[in-house]
Order: sequence, then structure tokens, then C-alpha cells
Amino acid sequence: MPPTGTHGGARLSLSIAYLTTAAIYIASLLSAPGLREPATWIVLTLLFALFALSIYLLPRFYKSFVRRLGLVLFQSALVFVTIIVSRGDGSMSILYFIVVPIAYLSFDFIQASGLTLLCLGTLFLAYLIVGGLGPALAVLFPYSGGFAFFAAVSTALVQQQKDRQRAEQLLAELEDAHQQLRAYAAQVEALAVAEERNRMAREIHDSLGHYLTAMTMQLQAAGKLVAQDPERAAESIAKAEKMARESLAEVRRSVAALRASPVDTTTLGDAIGELVQNLHDGGIATTFTVKGESQSLPIQAKTALYRVAQEGLTNVRKHANASAVEVKLAYETGRVTLTVTDNGTGQRSQKSEGFGLLGLRERVTQLGGSLEA
Repeated sequence: MPPTGTHGGARLSLSIAYLTTAAIYIASLLSAPGLREPATWIVLTLLFALFALSIYLLPRFYKSFVRRLGLVLFQSALVFVTIIVSRGDGSMSILYFIVVPIAYLSFDFIQASGLTLLCLGTLFLAYLIVGGLGPALAVLFPYSGGFAFFAAVSTALVQQQKDRQRAEQLLAELEDAHQQLRAYAAQVEALAVAEERNRMAREIHDSLGHYLTAMTMQLQAAGKLVAQDPERAAESIAKAEKMARESLAEVRRSVAALRASPVDTTTLGDAIGELVQNLHDGGIATTFTVKGESQSLPIQAKTALYRVAQEGLTNVRKHANASAVEVKLAYETGRVTLTVTDNGTGQRSQKSEGFGLLGLRERVTQLGGSLEA
């Protein structure tokens, strides 16, 4: 039988076809003594052997449409000749119940239906020749129903096999898609790691690198002046020490920025409120107000606003000499504004801002916002 399922299923179908052929052969010889005559028996044995051979060859001819068609037509012709040789005795016509399923398992529905009608026509013609119109009509109607039954069963088997193959194909495609998604996820992870490394490299270069360069210059100057002008050398060393402390503070800020921020687990208002409370507990009168209805913000925006509040309040405590601070978080249509105001001295006389404000400005600008100090 053609490969309609698994390898084991095809072998089972072949075995059933062989057993059915052998059973028809034996039953016909036992039920019709006239068929055991030497001349008739030899011809029938040859015809059955050829029919069994056609079953054996069918899987090997399956890839060629012409060979398949020729083999099914050959089987139909063999059954026709067998009925003629047996003169309608025995169960020779049952062999058509092997040919019809083979047709539906080997061809599409229209082609197989045409071959089935051909089998029905040759069956009618064979009995018309050996017995006349009455016997021909007597086998026509029951065999028509039998052919229809086997056609339905065979078509259902073919459809089941197509559904199974389609399901296997979809499963294979799904597995391929899953593998591609895993590969894409790995690529995205690698890009994210590379981007974070580049960001950290820029941050170290822009902040810590600046301090180290300036410290090196001050220490070199001190080394040249230590013998000629000890006071200026001491000043250079003091500046280098101050820069070392500032670079250490910058490193600590960078490490703190790399850690998970509180906004990962709480609301933006609560996170800023905790910063305000800490400053208030440190002795600076601090108020915090929220205006507008709280909005759902991307984590990058929430983190940036939190870092702005953190840096602003840190600068107030370290540099502003302030006694009162007011923090406002305003939710407006399409934007969020954070304002930190104090009554301290400020640093308006300096032309350049520190690395903390510079980093915040870059962070906010990347998100499409702006920062003013």
C-alpha cells in the first residue's frame, strides 16, 4: 500500500492486502470445485501471483504518477480477467475491494472516483460476459454500495493523514520560530549589555577621567615646586586631595545610579516623598506637593525624575546652605514637571555645572525633556 501514515502503518496495510488476497484465493478454490481443474487452477494461481506482485510494487512506484496509474489499471484488468477465467465462480470480484481503497489512497478524490467507476464498469462487463445481464445487475448494486463505503473510509484516512502532516509541519514551524525568538532574545541581551558597557565607559571617561587628569597635573606641579616653592606645592597637593575626594564621591554616585532605584517597586510620588522626608529629618524644613492626577510613566522617565530629585536635594544639603526647600511634582497633559526650590545661596557665580547635573541633563534630554538649574 502507498505510504499513507507511519512506516509501521504502511507495513500493516500491505500485510492486510496480502492476507485478503490469499484468503480470496483459498476461499474461491474451496467453494468452487471447478476452479481446481489443472488448467484453470494454474491460470488463476498465476493471476493471483501477479496481483500480489502489484501490491508489492505499489509503494515502489508511488512517486511516479504514471506508474501508479498503470499499476492500478493493471490490477483492475487482472481482476477482470480472473472473473472471466473463473466464469464468475468463487469470490474473485472481492479483489476490487482492494483496488478501490488503493485508488483513493494513491490519487486525489476525483481521479480515484474515476478509477472506481472504471472498476465498477469492468465488474459489470465481466459478469455480463460470463453470466448475462441478470447476474451483472445482481452484483452491480451491492458492489456499488461497497465501493462507496471503502471510498469514504479511504478518503477519511487520507484526510486524517493530511491533518497529521499539517500538524507536524506547524509544530516544526513553531519550533523554528521559537529557536529564532531565542536567538533574537540573545542578540537583544548582547546589545543591551554592550550599550550599558558603552554608557559606563562614557561616564567613567567623562567624570572620573577628568578628575584623575586634573589630579595628575596638580601632583606633577607639586613635584616641580616642592623644592623651589613649598607653599605652592602644598596648595597643589591640597587641590589634588580635594579632587581625589570629589572623584570618590563621583564613583559613589555612579555606583548608586547603577543600583535598582526605589521607583522599581513603588510609585514616583512615594519614592520622592521618602527623599524629602530624609532631608527634613536632617534639619532642613522641606515640603513636598503633588499636583494633578498621577500618570503611568515609562520606567526610564520615572527613574530620571527620581534621580533629578535625589541630586537636587543632595546639592541643597551639601552646597546651598538652605533652611527651607520646596519640592513640587506636577502631572500635566502630555508632560510631568519636577521642581526643587530652596532659599540658599546657590552657585550662580560658577560658569560650569558639576558632573552630577551634567549627567542628569543628558539623561533627561535623551528622554525628550529638559533640565534647568
